[in-house]
Amino acid sequence: MRKFFFFLLSIMLLSSLTACTPTQPKMETKAPDPQMMGPTGGASDKVPDPNVEPMEIISVYSQNDDATGLNQAMDAVDELTAEALVDKLIEYGVLEEGTEVLKFDEADGTGTLDISKVPTSGSAGELLMLTAVGNTFTENFELRQLKLLVNGKNYSSGHIEQGDDDYLQYVKNYKEIK
Repeated sequence: MRKFFFFLLSIMLLSSLTACTPTQPKMETKAPDPQMMGPTGGASDKVPDPNVEPMEIISVYSQNDDATGLNQAMDAVDELTAEALVDKLIEYGVLEEGTEVLKFDEADGTGTLDISKVPTSGSAGELLMLTAVGNTFTENFELRQLKLLVNGKNYSSGHIEQGDDDYLQYVKNYKEIK
């Protein structure tokens, strides 16, 4: 009887040890169907499309929420042109819909931008608009200064009058304009 209990105890001990050992996960040997696979999120998903034209990264300045300064946003255009920048300034609410570039020239670090119209607002709004246009053009075209013309004439409003020698220059403290 003693041998029987010893034998029974041995079997119980062996079965409890086998139940506690971790089992190896089974590996699937069949490759998954490629149509069923989702995106992996890895580097292979980030390969640029060779058929897409490269984009130009630009900075666009626009009025901040409380009208005390400007915000700078990074955006992209197909090609860096005056028309593309004016379109972005329209998109960001700096210029009015329908504003067109009549002419843009640049020479020796000075640009001349002639546009069809500018929005009318109070002196603070005009100063923000002028600074946004000036910063956007001087930064993206790497200009020292920008001459803004409206229909071939110096920018003029009831609050701000620009003469022949007045130019827009990049304003470093654009976040707070007084």
